[in-house]
Formats: sequence, C-alpha cells, structure tokens
Amino acid sequence: MSRDEATIYVANLPWDTAEDDLVRLFAQFASVVDVRVIQDPQTGRSRGYGFVELVDPSQVTPVCAALNECQFNGRRIQVRVARPRPARQ
Repeated sequence: MSRDEATIYVANLPWDTAEDDLVRLFAQFASVVDVRVIQDPQTGRSRGYGFVELVDPSQVTPVCAALNECQFNGRRIQVRVARPRPARQ
C-alpha cells in the first residue's frame, strides 16, 4: 500500500484550521493516520490547504464524495484524492 494512495487533498480551509479540527471531521468517515495543514514558512500562517492520510486506501473515494463542497467552519471546502508527489531528482 502506497502512502499516496491513501492521501486526500483538502483546499479552501479557514485560516485558523488546526490539524485536530481536520482529524475530528475526517474521523467521522474513516480512520485517520496523519493530518498536515500546510503553513507558509515565512509567516507561519496557514496556506489554506492540507492533506489527510487514511488507514485504508479504499475509503479515500467515498470520503472525498461525502465531504467535497461541505461547509466547514464557515467555508465550503474542496476534498479530492491527492496527486502523487513527483519524484525528486
């Protein structure tokens, strides 16, 4: 099982979203392994997107379908399967 196969991309997050907030949201639908809210290294402020890794890759598509375009802390989030990271050279 590839880590990329079990990863979900979440966009349009409210700026104050904490990783625990995403764990609570996604744990209603699947077992969560890891959550990362991406932050700007210069300011420490959220960039408005993150990644959620699930235990079971077969749950990625149903979870994306259930949560895409849902309201989360006042914003309509976008949830989709994460694209694999390009290989580093």
